[in-house]
Amino acid sequence: MPHFKTTSLALLGLLLAGCAGDSLRRVDALSQAPAPLKVSQDSARQALAAAPICCSSLSTLPYTPLEPGFSGNLVIDRNAPAFEFKTGKSFLRAFKLPQNSRSFEIRLYSQAGDSVLAPNAMLLDSQFRITRLLGVDDFTYVPAQGLKGDSLDAQIRIDRLYLDNPGNESYLVLYTSEAQMAGQTIIEHPAKAYAKARGNQPPNIPDLVAKHAPEGIIKLVLIEDQNGSQLANSYVPPRSIGMEMGNQLPSVPDPAVLPETQAYYRQGIDAALAGQDLERALRLADEAARIGDSSAKAYLLERIQIK
Repeated sequence: MPHFKTTSLALLGLLLAGCAGDSLRRVDALSQAPAPLKVSQDSARQALAAAPICCSSLSTLPYTPLEPGFSGNLVIDRNAPAFEFKTGKSFLRAFKLPQNSRSFEIRLYSQAGDSVLAPNAMLLDSQFRITRLLGVDDFTYVPAQGLKGDSLDAQIRIDRLYLDNPGNESYLVLYTSEAQMAGQTIIEHPAKAYAKARGNQPPNIPDLVAKHAPEGIIKLVLIEDQNGSQLANSYVPPRSIGMEMGNQLPSVPDPAVLPETQAYYRQGIDAALAGQDLERALRLADEAARIGDSSAKAYLLERIQIK
């Protein structure tokens, strides 16, 4: 039973999280992320202004291959390459996505403290043509919960239905923009978070402010589909700024989740918890969320807290 409780706390942290050298340090998916970088705004901006441009085009960026199931913390700082994007000069990290895997999800968590790197994410196809651009509207502030600190979070689905399709999204670039660096993020005061966790009225005190900076740490997690191409067959990449993928289907509204479907996943979650199989319970909650049952993860969290 003690082992079950320990595992429960670790998986609870993962659930609440949305659940190439030193800069790509591999970590356990359940480990606590390092503290955000202590960034001097003036020093960081001066370093960015003085940094040489690394490359002549997007195709010549230094792409680091990622393996399926990767989980790691990415440091984007003055030791990273710098490039002149259309949105301004920025430090960056660039990656080659798994090519021969099943469809997968990318989860990004930009860690916030006194400052935060407000990310942009660029996806490119095999010919280095931009397929999607994610920015301020795609990254959401999520308060600290469990083992996860305050962060700006995003989730991206990558389609691998047809492995030989040149339109497949093959590269990921993480960076920021001049407009993003001029902003700030309001961070929930820890005393408020503590009060909410205990079911108490939050105190009437000001929240904190994280200024946007050119440097930061982003946790990146790749989660491969468990059902292979069956899930990818019905997958439609969300639209942001940019062009459609080569194999994107026409955009259609998500169908309502049937009551019997919702009941099926809740019964499965209950059965998994009864058997102390928290990993299966988490997978069921994730799968339910992907088909539109947005309350499945809250249900799992409630059941874990009851235990």
